[in-house]
Amino acid sequence: MLTAFINYVLMFFLFSAIGWTIESIYCSLGNKKIINRGFLYGPLCPIYGVGALVFEIFVSPLGEPFEKRWWLVILVGMVLADIVEYFTSYIMEKLFNARWWDYSENFLNLHGRICFKHTCYWGLFSFLFVYLISPMYDFVIGFIPQNIRNIAVGVVFAIFLVDLFLTVKATMDIHRLMKKIDSLKAGVNEYYDILKLAAESIKDATENTYLDKKEELINQFRDIKESIEALNEKGSQTYSKATKRLYSSFANLKDIAEKKIHEIESLAEEIKSKFID
Repeated sequence: MLTAFINYVLMFFLFSAIGWTIESIYCSLGNKKIINRGFLYGPLCPIYGVGALVFEIFVSPLGEPFEKRWWLVILVGMVLADIVEYFTSYIMEKLFNARWWDYSENFLNLHGRICFKHTCYWGLFSFLFVYLISPMYDFVIGFIPQNIRNIAVGVVFAIFLVDLFLTVKATMDIHRLMKKIDSLKAGVNEYYDILKLAAESIKDATENTYLDKKEELINQFRDIKESIEALNEKGSQTYSKATKRLYSSFANLKDIAEKKIHEIESLAEEIKSKFID
């Protein structure tokens, strides 16, 4: 039982590292600069490790009895992988108030969390995993003594926990920034609604009753802009390197922040043109 558990943990770390390597190379080539694509600071993408375990535990057993029904292996692999990817996206968004990837622009997507193209990738990978990768893994791992595997897993797991702690700490900085942006957006919308209701006496209202609210929103906006500039500035000490790496590596985070800032600026311009000028 313990041996099986150790082997599963080793598989998780190995395929997390392989997934990180492939995705980082893919994103680096696309952006023409080196990008550490992993959620963690180290060279790991846990979602690929989880995917490998799901294939090993639930899909690989189908390989032998259904050798002539290889399509069933692909179909089951696609469904299970999509479940993993969907709920990983959902949980991370709820935990950190940020969407780490978004397939909303892709063909046949579900809530932007999974899409047809990546589902096909998972199907191909499940086929290769069951009939090629898993047998090769079992063959190669058989040459490594069990005590060496145990030590390796212990060392890597300890490093992984430290990495996870530092990464979660970094993501909470991004979480707080996103909450600030959402709070500001809600505040500007509220201010806009108040001004619409007070449109009959807007000059007096703007100069007196709503002046404090206006200044508060301006200060919030200035603080957020400074925070974003600090995230993009290499020499800034406001945020840790881990936080800056996450923000720069996941373009979707920057896109969401910039989109919300643009919406706030547009609404502010509308307020100015309608009620203040």
